[in-house]
Formats: sequence, structure tokens, C-alpha cells
Amino acid sequence: MADVQENGKDLVHAGSGKDAKADEDGLKKRIVRHYDMSAHQFLKVWGEHIHHGYFKSETDTAEQAQLNQVLLLAESSGVTAGSRVLDVGCGIGGTARYLAKERACKVTAISNSRGQVELARELTAKEAAKRDSQSSSPPSAKDNTDFVELPSSTGTGAGAVRVLNLDIDQMREHLADKLGEKFDCIWISEVIFHLHARQAFFDSAFALLEPGGCLVIADICRTAPDPATASKRTQKELASIRRNHLCPELGTVDEYNKMALEVGFRPRHEPKDITKNVAKTW
Repeated sequence: MADVQENGKDLVHAGSGKDAKADEDGLKKRIVRHYDMSAHQFLKVWGEHIHHGYFKSETDTAEQAQLNQVLLLAESSGVTAGSRVLDVGCGIGGTARYLAKERACKVTAISNSRGQVELARELTAKEAAKRDSQSSSPPSAKDNTDFVELPSSTGTGAGAVRVLNLDIDQMREHLADKLGEKFDCIWISEVIFHLHARQAFFDSAFALLEPGGCLVIADICRTAPDPATASKRTQKELASIRRNHLCPELGTVDEYNKMALEVGFRPRHEPKDITKNVAKTW
């Protein structure tokens, strides 16, 4: 599913109490450990873009298909030169670097995985060094929290990327309350399915957007309205997804739209079902 919501100032799951908090904390720790351990492996297997590919034709390579999905979201969101983008759950920064280089955006990329953040910073520093013959990688690339300029390949000015080791639960407090920052676009690709506190994410996203800004989403969704009444086969498949993909129950498009509307977003585009186009990834 791909969706774009516009900031209206312009348009949880199993358990409760202590048990629910323990479930959420335990899952979060497993997710962080998983991405810490696999950061370099993902680069080898998936490349710089750690997400599904959007296959538009039979001849698309896996790499082109991944780029197609980035382009689909970029075109839907309308990011242009100078757009301030928050890439939530940025992986190793492939999308952030692309938006900086090809769209001249100023991108803040966040991940709660220290392993991903360190690799993203190293790759960003190497990309910057390619374009500046006077320097090599910044000496403290692993710990760099500043923007790294990546001149646009389109000649529309310079884009920039900074990568922060920041959990989604902390992004509003750190970026808006502490630094006073807001964004023109919040980009979240194949991350919401990992979250317990999904409504809290939509709340934070709305608070972090400028009036008229947009939230662009690509995510893995379920089609069964109520898993409890679904067929045994569907329940088995959903259980396998929860176990293997480190997520609570998958959400539906309607559930996400409802969460967005409740905090003040309004749809800029209708959700687009891209299941058939991304199925070839697997």
C-alpha cells in the first residue's frame, strides 16, 4: 500500500497495561538487535534501498524496481528542491541520499538501530567524498550528527543528509520540542508494520509537519478486516508474518486512514494497492 496524507492545517493491539508495555519493549529490542546485526548483510543482499521493489515491467531489475518505488512516493508527495524531509526508519540511508542527490532535498534520516545509523553515515560520507576531490570521508563519520551536503546531480542545487540514532517514540520530543524543527514531508516506507504505538506515530507526524506538509506511507497491510474471524489458513499466514517480520498484527489501509484522520490529516491521494507490482520481490 502506498498512501499520501496532507497536514490538515493546509490534508494497538494485543494486551493492556504492564503486559502490553512489556510486549512492546520486548519487540522493539528484538527489532533493534535484528537490524544492528544485519545492517551490512542487508547492503550485500538488498543494496542501499532496504524495501520492496515496484516492478513496472518484465525487464525491470530488482535495483530498478526499488528505485521505482522511491520515485512513486516522491512523485506522489511532490518533494522538490529545498524540501525538508524526515525519513522515518531510514535503514542504511539509500532513500535519503537519493532524495538529496536527485531532488536536492534536505533530509533528516532516523533509525533506532545504531548499526544501521553507523553504516548510513559511512555511506553518506563516501558519497560526499566522491563529489569533493579535496577531502576524504569526514574523520568522525560514525558519530557525525550534522548535515552532509550532497550536490544534486540534476543541477538544481545542493541537497543534504543527516542521520540520527533516534527512535520513533522520541522524534517529536527531540526534533520539534528540543530543536524546534518542522518538515515539509515525512516519509515512512515499510516501517509502520513494526510498530505497536501506531496512533502515537500519526500524532507525532502531524505535529512535526508544516501546514500543507504531507505524510507519505508505503507499508505491508492485511486485507482481512478481523483476523479473529479469518480462515485458519489466513490466521496461520498472519502468525507467520508476525513471527518472521517482527511485528504486531498487521494493520489495514482503513485503520491507518482512520488514525490519520483522527489527528487532522486529510487524504491528498487515494491509497494505491501495489501488491501485484511488488510481489516479484519475493
